[in-house]
Amino acid sequence: MPTSVRLLPLVLLVLTACPSKPEDTPDAGEQEVADLCNSQQEALSSSACQLTLGQPLEDRYLSFGGDTDWYSVQLPATPGSRSLLRVTAVYLAPITAVNLSVSLLRQDGSALAPRKVDVHGQGLPRPVEFLLPLSGADQGAKLLLLLGDEPSNPSRPGFDARNPYSLTVEVLENPDTNEPNDTAASATPVALTNQGGVLVGSASGYLATAGDVDRFAFDVPAGKLAYVHVTAPSLSPQSPPAYLLSYKLLRPDGNTEVEGRVRTNVLAADLATARRVKAAGKWQVLVQAWNSGTSSEPQPGDPRLKYTVDVKVLDESDPHDVSSDNDDLSRATVLAFSAGPPSAKLSFSGVLGSVPDKDWYAVDVPAYTAHTLLHYRLVPQATGGRFPPLPGLPDRLVRVFTEVPGFSAADCVGKADVCPKGNGYGSDPAVTPLVNGWCNNSTPLCVRSSREESELFAHLRNFEGVLPVPPHATAARYYFLVQDDGTDWADDKGYALEVEWLNDADETTRKGSGTTETVPSKLLASDDAAAGFPAPPIGDAYEVRGSISYGLGRLVGNEPTKGQGVRGPGDYDAVPTDVDTFVFQLPPSADRTWELQWEVNNLSDGGTPYGLSLDLTFCDGDRTDAGVCTPVSTGSAGLPLTLAYRGDPLRAWHSPAGSLSNLQPLYALERGPTSTRVTVQPYACSCLEPRFLRGGTLTVAVGGVDRTDYGQADYTLRTAHTAYPQTYSRLDGGTASCPAPAPDGGPGCSFTRQP
Repeated sequence: MPTSVRLLPLVLLVLTACPSKPEDTPDAGEQEVADLCNSQQEALSSSACQLTLGQPLEDRYLSFGGDTDWYSVQLPATPGSRSLLRVTAVYLAPITAVNLSVSLLRQDGSALAPRKVDVHGQGLPRPVEFLLPLSGADQGAKLLLLLGDEPSNPSRPGFDARNPYSLTVEVLENPDTNEPNDTAASATPVALTNQGGVLVGSASGYLATAGDVDRFAFDVPAGKLAYVHVTAPSLSPQSPPAYLLSYKLLRPDGNTEVEGRVRTNVLAADLATARRVKAAGKWQVLVQAWNSGTSSEPQPGDPRLKYTVDVKVLDESDPHDVSSDNDDLSRATVLAFSAGPPSAKLSFSGVLGSVPDKDWYAVDVPAYTAHTLLHYRLVPQATGGRFPPLPGLPDRLVRVFTEVPGFSAADCVGKADVCPKGNGYGSDPAVTPLVNGWCNNSTPLCVRSSREESELFAHLRNFEGVLPVPPHATAARYYFLVQDDGTDWADDKGYALEVEWLNDADETTRKGSGTTETVPSKLLASDDAAAGFPAPPIGDAYEVRGSISYGLGRLVGNEPTKGQGVRGPGDYDAVPTDVDTFVFQLPPSADRTWELQWEVNNLSDGGTPYGLSLDLTFCDGDRTDAGVCTPVSTGSAGLPLTLAYRGDPLRAWHSPAGSLSNLQPLYALERGPTSTRVTVQPYACSCLEPRFLRGGTLTVAVGGVDRTDYGQADYTLRTAHTAYPQTYSRLDGGTASCPAPAPDGGPGCSFTRQP
């Protein structure tokens, strides 16, 4: 008989012995597993279903749809007073179709704790853990455990005959020696000892079990400050605490004074507050796991995380808050100038020592017939600091207000003569609600100045300003508010608010005892020789002078978001800059080159307090209305005709539209020992168009830009006209001419063209 024929019956026998692979069985082909512990009776009677405390069970499976496993465990008859029961069930495999559910039951069928389920979806399976104190009623009893699947789709129950689950039951010691301290009556007392005039105490604990609450109590007399600091270390990023730590500071009546929580359980906990105590008695700190309110189940505990509660009881260090406080406008601390400028100075001392804390101050400026200035500055001091700055980003601010007596909130919002609005509120969208909000205050207030803390300006370097004070027949009051934005931060360190009353001789010369400027008019002188071109000649015939005395200034080159200058990103002045206006009479002529230079005196330290901006308004003699020429203050692109120093290469009016080649700086800056000078360069082809020469006038409004200091300094503006066109040096070393006028075929001067 052939060998193949003899082997055929053996092959058929082997094939018959192998079961077919079910289509819907993910575990088909694996070794069969025993199905044990299927009932409560089996859990109580079978040794295979009875767990030993502290020994993991790791060889059991939920091997088919609807499979459930029952176990029992004997609880100790005499557990310790702080004994905890921990039950942990988990799939160690990275993937399983089972949503593991665990129930803890007494023998009478009642639940020892609410059932828990790991609904992990497509993610890694997570442990199902119970951690609860052993109550007296359960001592020595048998505990039943029921494990199964909680299917996402009831018609497709999950199972896993390939991967076993692990189940462990343990009895642990609660590391929190303060338990029980869950109620006001059982709160753990914090012993306070006197350390250099400050009462100091500390306690620690654990939120070891689900729903655990710990309370700590300490006595505080009225008029003191209570500082509370709750901290906890970070654990492994791979195994962070099971909850988010939170706390509440409770007043003696049990109501919440303040509460806080950590934002993540990965980082160390750092929560603190400092409160002014008005109700003497026993205050309490309540520590618990944070509940967002979306779950009715108690939050889990974690016996690994030890937290610490530090308490300090301190005297109030702000003299304005000892007997009363200056937290409200009506209780502002008021000082009056007893002498006039230039030597009038006042100073306030304060502390942001608790939350919420607002410090209101006011200065009364006596009646005065000339224009003056208020120069204010807030300077942080090194004094104080009896507790660390409260957690969070400090965002202090100082604001200056005036009342608007006789006017409504609507007048304050809508009328610039009642409450000025810097540049139509400026470019910061937050300014409009700020200014309008204070106008709609119960006592309408006009925001005159605002400074906000920025980490870019160390030591509150931008907390300074100079405000115009017009002549006034009766005393004028200016209010100052110092606080943290949101009043949720304090550092217990002192600060000084300095206010100085100064003369503004330049403003008085221009406006007298009124508020309207008398604009000087001057003939624009000729410089036919052009010996110093592009600079105009020096001398009274070519110069006008002034001083930019107030306002934080516009921005041209400085970038507050980079910490440049003295103006922070959120700062505001109702009058952003002092403006001096000059009118120049232009000669009737064809195209003329316009020579232009300005110079700002340096301060005593050699610095320049500000740059200048020149807002130009020409008069178009070719467009008249009833014989009056049309003012032109914008160029061909609709942008303002404003000149201000920039050192980078720019397009000139004669540059091809959109071109980025052959660009040069329009201005040159020269820093000298006593002044800083800016000269418009030949490449700019600065010129006067014939239509404007026929109009006859040029108005120049001089303002401050890129302020770096609030020191007083004068400026000089030099200007002249000379022959057109002039030539300039090209980047390739050659020369070029500004566009020549007709009849030579060129367009001539088109100074207002904006390519």
